Amino acid sequence: MSRVRARTPSLPGGAALRLAAMAMLVAALAAMPATGQSEPGRENRVVLRVNDRIVTLYEYQRALAVQIRDIRNAPGLTDPRRQELLGEAGRMIMKALFEEQLILSRADQLAVVVDESDVEEQIRAMWERAGIETEEQFQDALAQQGMREEDFRDQMRKQLRSNIVRGREVAPRVDLADEDLRRFYRDNEERFAISERARFEEVVILDGVVPADRMAPLASLARTRLTAGTEATEVVEGLGEGATAVDVGWVTPGDLAAELDAVAWDLQPGDVADAVAARGGLHVLKMLEREPASVQPFEDVREAIEREERGRLFDEEYLLYMEELADAAYIVERLPEEAAGYRPVATQSLDSDALGLLSRFGPDANVQDAAEPAAEETGDAPDARP
Repeated sequence: MSRVRARTPSLPGGAALRLAAMAMLVAALAAMPATGQSEPGRENRVVLRVNDRIVTLYEYQRALAVQIRDIRNAPGLTDPRRQELLGEAGRMIMKALFEEQLILSRADQLAVVVDESDVEEQIRAMWERAGIETEEQFQDALAQQGMREEDFRDQMRKQLRSNIVRGREVAPRVDLADEDLRRFYRDNEERFAISERARFEEVVILDGVVPADRMAPLASLARTRLTAGTEATEVVEGLGEGATAVDVGWVTPGDLAAELDAVAWDLQPGDVADAVAARGGLHVLKMLEREPASVQPFEDVREAIEREERGRLFDEEYLLYMEELADAAYIVERLPEEAAGYRPVATQSLDSDALGLLSRFGPDANVQDAAEPAAEETGDAPDARP
C-alpha cells in the first residue's frame, strides 16, 4: 500500500462519519506505544523489562497522555467517576503495556512470524468495517491522530502475533461439551423466554376533527362493525372524515399506551374492546391473533450459547495463562510513581543483576547502546531507537 501525502479535500457528511469511525480505531491503536518512535534522551529510561522486551518512559508517557485525553473527553461520566479513572490511568496503562510485552515475549519464544500479506488483509478488512474506501481517507484518518502508517502497521503486526499465540496456547484449553451447553440452557431458561404477544388493529375517532357529541356514537358504530368481522380500513371508509385505521401489529404486554394495555390483554382473537379514551381520541381496539408465552427451543439458541460460553471460558483461561507467563517471566521494574501497583504483587523482585541492568538505563545513559544486547540475543529488536 503506497503512502499518499496529498491533501485530502473536504468530505461529505457520510464520508466524514466513516472517517470518524476509522479515527476511533486508530486512536485505540495509538494508545499503544509504537516501538521505534521513541526519542532518546533524559525522558527515555527503561521503566519495565519483561524477559527480553522493554518499555521506555517515553512510550509509557505517550500512551498515558492518550488515555488521559480520552478519559477527559469521554461523555456521560460523572465528575467523581472521571476523577477516579484519571487516578487509575497510570496503573491501567502500565498493566496494558506489561501484558502486551508478556504475550509478545511468548510470541518471540514460539518464533511466531506474521506474513505481510496477513497484515495487508487485516488492514483491508478494517477499511471495510470502518467504511474507508480510499488510501487518501486512510492517510487522513492516521494524520488526524498524529500517527504514522508504519507505526499503525507495527501495532497491527503485534496484534496478529498476539492473536496467534492466544489461538495456539489458550483456545485449546477451552473444553466445552454439548452437555455443558444444555446445562447452561436449563439453568438460564428465563433468558430464552419469549413473552406473550398479540396482533391488533384499531379504529381511532380523532379529537378535534369529530364534534364531541359525535365521537361516542361513531366509536360504538366502529366497534359493532369490527365485531362483525369488517376490517378496520373498511370500517373507517363508512365513518367519514375523522376516523382512521391503525395496523398496530405484534406487541407484547406493556408496549401499548397504558390506557390501551389495561384492556388489550383481556381480549381473545376476534374480540373488540369498548372504546378507550387515549392519546388522539377514542380508540376501538381489536385483537387479531395471540401467541402464548414460550421458551426458545435449545437448538434455536445452541449456537449463541456456545459462542457466549466459549468466550467466557476463553477469558478465564486467558487470565490464568497470563498469570502463568508472568510467574515464569524475568521482570524488572523502575516504575513512575502513578503506575506503581499495576499488578497484584507484594514486593518487586529485583536482584543485584536486575538493578545493575536498570542503572545502565539511567537519565544519562545511552539508550541505544544499552538496548543492543537484548536485540542480539533474541533476534527481535525491542529497543527504543527512533
